[in-house]
Amino acid sequence: MGVIKRAALRGHWYPESREACLKGIEGFRREKWITVPSGKHYRAGIVPHAGWLFSGSIACRVIEALARGSRPDLVVLLGHHLRPSDPTTVMDEGTLETPFGGLTVHDAFSKHLAETPFIRRDMASFMAPENTLELQLPFVRRFFGEIPVCLMGVAPNAHAMPIGQAVIHTAAQMGLTVTLIGSTDLTHYGPNFDFTPQGKGEAARKWVDESNDREAIDQMVCLDAPYFTETALQKKNACCAGAVAATLAAVSALGIRQGTEIAHTTSYSKSPSESFVGYAGVIF
Repeated sequence: MGVIKRAALRGHWYPESREACLKGIEGFRREKWITVPSGKHYRAGIVPHAGWLFSGSIACRVIEALARGSRPDLVVLLGHHLRPSDPTTVMDEGTLETPFGGLTVHDAFSKHLAETPFIRRDMASFMAPENTLELQLPFVRRFFGEIPVCLMGVAPNAHAMPIGQAVIHTAAQMGLTVTLIGSTDLTHYGPNFDFTPQGKGEAARKWVDESNDREAIDQMVCLDAPYFTETALQKKNACCAGAVAATLAAVSALGIRQGTEIAHTTSYSKSPSESFVGYAGVIF
């Protein structure tokens, strides 16, 4: 039967049933606060990965935009909460559960990619419950159908940018077209995250919204990949900075020069608290 990655967060971080997921997606698509420019063919996106309640609308609209008028040969998803000292990994076989049916790992591409220096095969890190990638899979299955995928966990270090370039190089070598989805949340602010440089209250929320998150989003839009292996780690405004750096490097390798921000919010808007998290959607 082969390796199966179970949908461990189904019914908790996103709905259990196909019908409930469809209802949620249709609700996200009706929300007017997110506007996706029309008339363009998008090749990559940055999405958040909190539960669907908090950030599902942004992830949904980014992935829908990527699928619009597009049928790549595979979708590469990059995420995982990693330290600079951690390895970058790839899942090189298996089937991924979603409420809409399975997705199959593109084993030939993933195995070829694993021959790149600094990338290793590590099935265990993908089989454990993990939100950065799993929360995107129902959207990928819904909008792209039964498309092959590649799952990667990218560490935020100097190898992240060459790894992103290797994704594009490997795809070109194999004659494959690829769409990329990088997964990250932004600033994790407040006592729950032991990060309160601006104290509490409105001043702290304004700083996250207008300064710390804003800086990270602006660097995504202008494709500043090195920012996410250096400054972002110090400013704590991208929790999966390696995935962002690799995605931006891959986007640059495709010849794209700028991204488009489609949304930014924080969990405070849904659940007011001294501790809150930022979310953004960017398409390329």
